[in-house]
Amino acid sequence: MNEYNDYEKYIELEEAYRPKGRAARREKARKKSTAHSGADLTAEVTDFVDDPSAWVPTCVASIDPKHHERQWVISSIAPFYRNNVVTDVTRRVKAGKEANVYCCIAHPATGVELIAAKLYRPRMLRTLKNDALYKAGRQLRDEEGKQLKGRREKLAIAQKTRFGNQLDMVWWIGNEFRSQQRLYDAGANVPRPIGHEGNTILMEYIGDESLPSPTLIDVSLESDEAAALLSRTLDNIRLMLDNHIVHGDLSAYNILYWDEELTIIDFPQVVDARINPNAFMLLARDVERVCGYFSRYGVRSEPGRISRDLWSQYMGGI
Repeated sequence: MNEYNDYEKYIELEEAYRPKGRAARREKARKKSTAHSGADLTAEVTDFVDDPSAWVPTCVASIDPKHHERQWVISSIAPFYRNNVVTDVTRRVKAGKEANVYCCIAHPATGVELIAAKLYRPRMLRTLKNDALYKAGRQLRDEEGKQLKGRREKLAIAQKTRFGNQLDMVWWIGNEFRSQQRLYDAGANVPRPIGHEGNTILMEYIGDESLPSPTLIDVSLESDEAAALLSRTLDNIRLMLDNHIVHGDLSAYNILYWDEELTIIDFPQVVDARINPNAFMLLARDVERVCGYFSRYGVRSEPGRISRDLWSQYMGGI
């Protein structure tokens, strides 16, 4: 593991070798961009001033300056460009209802070549299904992970005001980043988190610049390899549970396959097994989906028994 183990450490090391004047300007830009992203988190990006002298990533350079995607990509990733984390955005890797993923060229100081930027749509909350399953027992937190206890915040979320939707989106995105960081630190097969701000999460890119890693649903496996990958996936589910995390939406659609290795992605709907009353049901669903996928290769398993055993071991260890 290189010395840039996380985004905060990278920033600290970068500051040590940067002239103080430039560091001060960068900090001012960071605070300004954070304030802007928080204020407009749930609004459509329609008032972005596209200055011709400003940074324009390669992937949107040919798009009409008034087009939503161009404005959205620039405003979402520009803070990381100003902070010398990414230098360019070369292509869109994945388009989804809640978020798009883009391939970025990393700044040399990060120690990696490519970074994946996951950009959540301003109205992503409308596309999340049955979100009450995942919210049960949760603690409301701000973008920095600090617990919010105010009555005003809780009331705003319950009434689904604009401010409440902003807080809700901040929680979903922050929870995803913190959960992914915890799993990466624990040794799970997940992309290394790099940073997050506003509606954007940066993480390790799986694949190469010309070909992003496919998901399991898009590949063909040999029977022996499928059996080994199922075992590895179940090991990861167990490791998640050991860290009180249930993925909640695991399937062959969000497990990447690259160089005969798997990487689990997409953590916005993770739940805390200690406090969410739906945790076992979600765990059993994850196991059922995964075992069902590998059964097409003749890999036999007993998802019900596996889920019960995992849960029993977890409850015995709490």
